Amino acid sequence: MRSHFWDIHVDQRLARASRPTAAPSRLSTPREIRHFFAARGKHVVSFAGFGELGYEEDGIVERIVPEVVRGRTPGELIMNCGTLLRAGGQDGIARAYTVAKSLGIETTGIHPGVALDFAETHHVSPYEDSVFFVDDATWGGFLDEHRVSPTLQVILDVSHELVVIGGGKHAADELRAFHERGKKVSYFPAEMNERTTMEWCTRAGVEIGDRRGAAFAVWRSLVPGE
Repeated sequence: MRSHFWDIHVDQRLARASRPTAAPSRLSTPREIRHFFAARGKHVVSFAGFGELGYEEDGIVERIVPEVVRGRTPGELIMNCGTLLRAGGQDGIARAYTVAKSLGIETTGIHPGVALDFAETHHVSPYEDSVFFVDDATWGGFLDEHRVSPTLQVILDVSHELVVIGGGKHAADELRAFHERGKKVSYFPAEMNERTTMEWCTRAGVEIGDRRGAAFAVWRSLVPGE
């Protein structure tokens, strides 16, 4: 459970640091995005996990983000994420933006351009300092067994490490892609929110067998015994 101090701390820091973020009016090329990150010269930590279905454990993102950046100076870090906010859904891993801002860490979002066609339901977090949309007709992840989507390729290009907290198919794809390329990966098991997931399954007419998500199975296959 989060402490009262944590809530006050976050609220005070965000009151000073946050500002509304508008989605860019054009797509950014991979070259432009790589140039931006190279010019910043910071250590980039990308985050992946559950999105609109949220987490069963309240405050899990707020607990893990400070843990994984402990020991680093906020000014030397960029916290990146590819998750947008879905209207009517939970923030999920996008809460990492909020936590990063409260810690004084610069934030970025790298998203697929297809999301711009769904601007009424898919929103940029107000805590993203810099927002990029990649020319990508998919929602990210792998295109087939070996090729990654344009969005995931850019995330791979600019990130030094990946932190995965639970997560479905897209988080699983990022986990696998980072691992295959020898980049540092940290995985934290988590379950998607039971109530939200049941409501979503009822509306969609589908079943989810394991609320730990697809990323859990991928992690088990990559790191047996963990």
